[in-house]
Amino acid sequence: MAPRVVVFNNMITPYTNRLYNELASRGLDLAVLSCTPQEVDRAWAGSFTPRYVTRTVPGVSIPLSRSRHTHVNIGIGRALNALAPDLLFVNGLYPSMLAGAAWARTNGKALALTIDGWRETMPNTAYHRLARPWLLRQCDAVVCCSDKGRAYFRGEGVCADDLFVVPLVPAWDPPAIVPAFHDRPFHLLWCARLNDDAKNAIFFENVAIALGRIVPGLKVRVVGSGAAEQRMLARLGGAGIDVRHDRYLPWQAISDVFLQSRLLLLPSLLEPWGLVCNEALQCGVPCLVSPHVGAGGELVRDQDNGYVCALDEQVWVDAARGLLEHPARWEAMSRHARQSVRRDALADAAARFTAAVDHLLRAPARQEAVQ
Repeated sequence: MAPRVVVFNNMITPYTNRLYNELASRGLDLAVLSCTPQEVDRAWAGSFTPRYVTRTVPGVSIPLSRSRHTHVNIGIGRALNALAPDLLFVNGLYPSMLAGAAWARTNGKALALTIDGWRETMPNTAYHRLARPWLLRQCDAVVCCSDKGRAYFRGEGVCADDLFVVPLVPAWDPPAIVPAFHDRPFHLLWCARLNDDAKNAIFFENVAIALGRIVPGLKVRVVGSGAAEQRMLARLGGAGIDVRHDRYLPWQAISDVFLQSRLLLLPSLLEPWGLVCNEALQCGVPCLVSPHVGAGGELVRDQDNGYVCALDEQVWVDAARGLLEHPARWEAMSRHARQSVRRDALADAAARFTAAVDHLLRAPARQEAVQ
């Protein structure tokens, strides 16, 4: 009989659902246990159909910032007993995840951590300095989404053979064809939460306003909401820039936004990966990202399918201007953008996850009591 694999995460997202459905279609006996159906700043619950077992444990989500939550749940042991995993993946260091890890440790089940972060994005509070080493000692494998994540956990003492990279995959396929430069009405795209502490919205505003003085008829597409929302719209409007704003769009419709845009700007100060880059590139949109974006230097390659720029406003203005004023240069980079996204990305991610499962099946059972 196939082993039962349970992923214990904060919530299912459209893009993780796509991977989980692919794994289930390949015969993996998969179940997903979640801390919440949806965090308060999300709006996608019920917008996709899982083809695997799902369950949510009761509890509370505690906001740590406008974009981060921790979860405290009850009934985790009962839920795991009912789901009866042979292998358990926990998705973070929340108290609930530690409870799940303790259950696996007590019951002699193979355990893995799956997480998107890397050195710059890993919290370093007193809690995390205690919880992270304990959890890593219990794990038989760690699954990251990037080489940066792999390097971080290698530095934390995880054996190279126990590290796996499973790239993030958008919830939707690349479009068959994409518009050319002149068929895209928006020069710049912002597609993220609107805040300064993580996403650095103020930097985008300053770059856009500077470009508005140079590029005739600059048009900006903004998708997102948050603390900086009204300020951004007021500043861009006050600078005479034509802005179209949607606070939210369903994930099934988001590709149209990318297909209407020429450049994505993501000047984040804190970004574990940046799935919006995958989405932009597969629509032929070059990306300008900061070095603090996990995808920077890996998926987004400087001067190939975009730019990885230090947070110097003039550098960003010059990089954007060099593409917006030279359509042939943009077209070449747009082609590279599409080519940089694997056509078999979903199959590759599923195969990599399956390799981690196979590795865990070979892990010796842990029967000792939790220390």
